[in-house]
Amino acid sequence: MEIEKLEQLINIISRGDTSSAEVLFDKPGGRKYLESIVVMVISTLPGSTEEKEDLFFAFIKGLNKIERRIKHQKAGQKILEQVYE
Repeated sequence: MEIEKLEQLINIISRGDTSSAEVLFDKPGGRKYLESIVVMVISTLPGSTEEKEDLFFAFIKGLNKIERRIKHQKAGQKILEQVYE
């Protein structure tokens, strides 16, 4: 799979509902747990090591975007709460 197409796919996914990811990110070690599971799944896929590494790094980029989005949502929620107090 081409890296550009993979990154586009990750971008599309990262714009979706983040509530499931938020539950994992809020738990201690939750993100690391998710990364570990993905490493195990990717390692079972056919293909070269380079392709598997590219896939994992694209996944990490997606997680970073999701995590930033969750932080922005929480910051926005705090602002709204202050405005309507």
